[in-house]
Amino acid sequence: MFGKTDDARIIFEEEFSRQLRRTSWRVFTFGVPIIMLLVTYVLPLVIDNFSDDESTPKIESIGYVDHSGVTDSLAEIPGLLRMSGLDIGTQALADDEIKAFFVIPEDYVATGNVDWYRRGSGLAAEDSSGDAFFNVLRMAVADGGLSETEVARILQPATYSLFKVDELGRPDSSGSVKDEIAQAAPAFVFALLLLFSIFVGSGSLLQSVTEEKENRMIEMLVTSASSMSIMLGKILGLGAAGLLQIAIWLSVAAFAIPQISQQFNGLASLTLDPLLMVLLVAYYFAGYFVFAAFMASIGAASTSVREASQISAIVMIPGVVPIYLSAVIIPSPDGGLARALTFFPLTSSTASMMRIAGGTEMTYEIFLGLATTALAGVGLLWLSARVFRAGLLLYGQRMGIRTVWQALRYAD
Repeated sequence: MFGKTDDARIIFEEEFSRQLRRTSWRVFTFGVPIIMLLVTYVLPLVIDNFSDDESTPKIESIGYVDHSGVTDSLAEIPGLLRMSGLDIGTQALADDEIKAFFVIPEDYVATGNVDWYRRGSGLAAEDSSGDAFFNVLRMAVADGGLSETEVARILQPATYSLFKVDELGRPDSSGSVKDEIAQAAPAFVFALLLLFSIFVGSGSLLQSVTEEKENRMIEMLVTSASSMSIMLGKILGLGAAGLLQIAIWLSVAAFAIPQISQQFNGLASLTLDPLLMVLLVAYYFAGYFVFAAFMASIGAASTSVREASQISAIVMIPGVVPIYLSAVIIPSPDGGLARALTFFPLTSSTASMMRIAGGTEMTYEIFLGLATTALAGVGLLWLSARVFRAGLLLYGQRMGIRTVWQALRYAD
């Protein structure tokens, strides 16, 4: 089915080396990490230099319980509500009377631990409540006589343990917000990387196939290799170049992660699930293979780069749809829409990643969707080879749906 392995390997090596020699590939590959490092290390310094140092924190309806007594002598602050117990605070949170609720334990001065309760998913970026309560704690500790331990607590006022509260005012025991972030963040990253690979890598594949048809170079190549070997070699070669590009970016990002985690309390201790990472990588490869094979089919059926680009823009839309619908999929990862998109090859990868980000269980549907996507990629590779062969025989002619169907039935 896949032609001669040696032919595919030679084409793979040529496409891979040709892509690496392109100036655009090098600029993109090394330009993005430079921008990433500038944003990570330089931008925070600039923001700190221009930020205002406010002596009074801005509070927007925050409730708290203090078992340590550290806030007993604190002057009244508008929007800051002291409550008598956890149940009252969480119920007020459920009734939308307050935006966030904090519990200061008895050993706060020694440990710095503070429990933070809020509504909604932990996928959203940290709101201003945590920073505002940071300032409250600084003011409270500084208000009394300062011991050495208390001075240290001013410098690091709290280490938050974040909890969700359901619609009945009960703390959610299904898992911490940190666990949600540990599952959602990699899923979002891989979804965005997949989209980028689709737009850049698959676009290069489309252009390569179409240009070689236009300049008739492909006719020389097809005399020494089967159409299946040509398509497979091109897909793997350009795909490998794209993966190398992403590997370089991720390597640079590894240096930036410690700096980024400092901007979010407690994220430095996130633990990633190995099975989750393996599944995301598998979906990434399967999704890329599907779109690459589809782009190869479009390039094989098109008569010019311009025509192929117009058609490919329509094909790329399904890959973006699950990201666009993330506000619907993430809150209901096991809903009908999310499940339907899981089994459509062009949306399966990004839809499944959004379901994982929403906290869906690793059910058979996720693994079945992966198998469906992989099989669709193999089928599209076969289709692209057949259409490619027919396209050479009909050089200069536009291939319609009927022509493509005949190619699938009769092309050698």
